[in-house]
Amino acid sequence: MLLSFLLPSVGFLGLVAIIATILFAELTGLREHYLKYGFYLYNSLLVGMGIGFYYEISILSIFLTSLLAILTFLLSFGLNRIFIHYALPILSLPFALVSLLFYLASLKYTTLLSNLLHRSPLIDVQLPFAPFFQSLGTIFFLPYSIAGAIIALIILYYSRILFFLAVSGYLFGIAVHSLFVPIPSAIHSLYNFNYILIAMAVGGVFLIPHIRSYLIAFTAVAASVVMIDAMEVFFNLYSLPVYTLPFNIITLLIILLTFGGGYIYFNHDIKGTPERSLEHFLSTLYRFGGKSRKIYLPFSGTWSVYQAFNDEWTHKGKWKYAYDFVIKKNGKTYRNDGHFLEDYYAYGASVLSPVNGYVVDIQNELPDNPIGSVDRLNNWGNYVIIRSLEGFYVEISHLMQHSIQVQIGEYVEAGDVIAKCGNSGYSPEPHIHIQVQEYPTLGSATLPFVFHEYIVNGKLFFYSLPNRGEEILAMPTDVSMKQRLTFILDEQFHYTVEKDGEKIDSFTITVKMNDKGEFYFEDEQLNRLYFYQTQRLFYFYNYEGKKSYLQLFFLLAPKIPFIRDNICYNDTLPLYLRYSPMKKMFAEFVIPFSYKLFFNRVEYCLKQLHIHSTFGMVQFSYYEKGFALLQSRSITIKKEPIEV
Repeated sequence: MLLSFLLPSVGFLGLVAIIATILFAELTGLREHYLKYGFYLYNSLLVGMGIGFYYEISILSIFLTSLLAILTFLLSFGLNRIFIHYALPILSLPFALVSLLFYLASLKYTTLLSNLLHRSPLIDVQLPFAPFFQSLGTIFFLPYSIAGAIIALIILYYSRILFFLAVSGYLFGIAVHSLFVPIPSAIHSLYNFNYILIAMAVGGVFLIPHIRSYLIAFTAVAASVVMIDAMEVFFNLYSLPVYTLPFNIITLLIILLTFGGGYIYFNHDIKGTPERSLEHFLSTLYRFGGKSRKIYLPFSGTWSVYQAFNDEWTHKGKWKYAYDFVIKKNGKTYRNDGHFLEDYYAYGASVLSPVNGYVVDIQNELPDNPIGSVDRLNNWGNYVIIRSLEGFYVEISHLMQHSIQVQIGEYVEAGDVIAKCGNSGYSPEPHIHIQVQEYPTLGSATLPFVFHEYIVNGKLFFYSLPNRGEEILAMPTDVSMKQRLTFILDEQFHYTVEKDGEKIDSFTITVKMNDKGEFYFEDEQLNRLYFYQTQRLFYFYNYEGKKSYLQLFFLLAPKIPFIRDNICYNDTLPLYLRYSPMKKMFAEFVIPFSYKLFFNRVEYCLKQLHIHSTFGMVQFSYYEKGFALLQSRSITIKKEPIEV
């Protein structure tokens, strides 16, 4: 805001536009909209700054600014109501359209005082790389080196990724343009700021920062070169400026393509900076399986993987994403000689729902095949198809005749008994076949998926897939732990901190919820630790604030499975828990070029309610409601022992 007054008319009329928009929003009772969505204000702000760039401050220019700011607000509201149906942002499109209207109308306005002849900033210093800084400043109608340099420093401070994209997008756009026009013309084009905006928006905001996203951004910049030149020639016929129309058109087309095409690095949850969006995406990917389809195991106890994805026998082609499970004891799936169905350990075992959802189709009448024969006509045998609340379908096949305990249309929760394991259909021996598919039709093409959790050799795996031949244990859930880790709004927990037996500190945390429905703990310094609870897991997923005891909770126990058995598991901690601020900034910049640099496994072991980690050991005592960190053993943070 202060920088905009480098050209006083730009800053003043920009402020007038903001005030006029707010007053009109209050008049129409739309306070919630303009406070919640920034684009209602910034489009009006840009229009006001644009008027200030061309005209002096006067009663007429103030009145005109107010009218056009209100018109921009109306257009922003209307476009948003249309664009929201296509999951599109309106960007600065209202500003660009209203500015064109204003420019056309101004050709008839002879009473306005133009400042074109004597327009000059309060301060202007020629700096190295002046064309880049001038292009950056032009975004805010401040086409001066000093303004662009300050804006560049602000961008660099808040986001190294955005700064990199701004510079590289600008240079790449000029390089492409210089292939068709003389280099001086490419460098001094009035609309080079579109390259900067496109590179930042595509590579850092609407797409997750990644080398592929950067390549898409640079391709978009190259395409904009032709669009800018074409629009400039056409608009010059009417003495109109191009403004940000190329940026808006190219960026919206890229968003439509990547969102509609299911681009894996599309940013569905935009955070304050590309770095925060990247960290959120990678934490979700490595800690919670990302956007993959997740299902629970369809059984309890220990089973063996008979077939995995794309395996040796029937899991081929469009049915390759499926798993078969059997029960083995002493290396065999049956007792005696295995001549009868009853000899097989899996036969008659309970089959559980792997998802929360609705039953959409069942087959319950087919007989179980005697050992040595298969039903080639009814390939899937008896089955249940469930529509997950996430939108995909799960088919469980080869069930025992007349064993299905659910009806079409019935709602089931993960873990509910729905049938018994049988040997119907094309099945050589009793086993559970499970697959995820896009459609409810029997035998539809399969889709990839992961299991929420399973145990192999005493180690708990999250959002992963077991290998063929592995014996896996479905995680037994301790309901009492789940109940004790269920928190109620405004509950408070008080702690004392002791060192060498003496009290050195105390703190209190309170359970709160934000307007998005997210629960978090908050301490007296307003640090926030966000948590969530699933059917079988309690975990922390975000921390906001400075170094605190709440941060220790996240560090020492990022996930707490509801299990009392001795178990170990891995987790990947966020960057802000792993690195100093300087190392974190460097890591955030290089990680888009290789996500492997983010991956970091920390092993935690839960043994008799003690959680051991590479950072120390902490005892969790479960009592009444909630948990307390008590009697920790040598928790070392920066070589300073702290006992909570």
